[in-house]
Amino acid sequence: MTREEQLTKAFVGLADTLADGFDPVVLLDRLAGHCIDLTGADAVGVTMATTRGDLRIIAVAPHQQETLTDLVRLQAADGPARDCYRTRRPVNATDLSGDADDWPEFAPRARQAGYRAAHALPLRVNHHAIGAVTLLLTAPGGLPTTDLRLAQALADVAAVALVHWSPDPARPMDILTQAQAAVAAKATVEMAQGMLAEYGRLDPAQAMDALHAYCCRDGYRLTEVAQSLVRRTLAPETVLAALR
Repeated sequence: MTREEQLTKAFVGLADTLADGFDPVVLLDRLAGHCIDLTGADAVGVTMATTRGDLRIIAVAPHQQETLTDLVRLQAADGPARDCYRTRRPVNATDLSGDADDWPEFAPRARQAGYRAAHALPLRVNHHAIGAVTLLLTAPGGLPTTDLRLAQALADVAAVALVHWSPDPARPMDILTQAQAAVAAKATVEMAQGMLAEYGRLDPAQAMDALHAYCCRDGYRLTEVAQSLVRRTLAPETVLAALR
């Protein structure tokens, strides 16, 4: 299997919440496994926050390593995962021999277990952290930026799939309804695009650029703005001003 095929399989497997047998625990096991297969990490731990803000271990890879499990669990109170969850930002420890002051329990235990570097990436949805993914390496220096970006992308997809998971299987009618909603939304956007093009004497591409610019500037959803234009509750000139 090529790397491109591995990436495709990984992202589809993490995102397909409607697949038969989809399970949140299996999802995070997959996330840990993909991080090892697709980056240079030697071990991975996934922790999630409880309602009290504590981190609880959910998955580790490789499996059945008691030392690794204990090490990941330790980060609930001390370690890069805890700092990552609190700040909602990645934490990079490229040489754990110099981090004893920051993590007096985790750093020595990690070195004793044979790990010399660690990264912690936020498990997040809409900028809200729900946990952290820890990548451990047996050599100092840390992972390349490209591998960290890939691991973060995998974590982001898994987090979104996790919060959209439902224990009740989706009914065919539910799936059809969602699909039709997307079709209706597209039709509304096209109508708003035509209105802007006519009002501002623009070509369709420029009208769409105006819609996107207005949404990005003020943080609105595209379909929300389109609906407001069609309903005449938002003036076309207000949207077109975003191009200036």
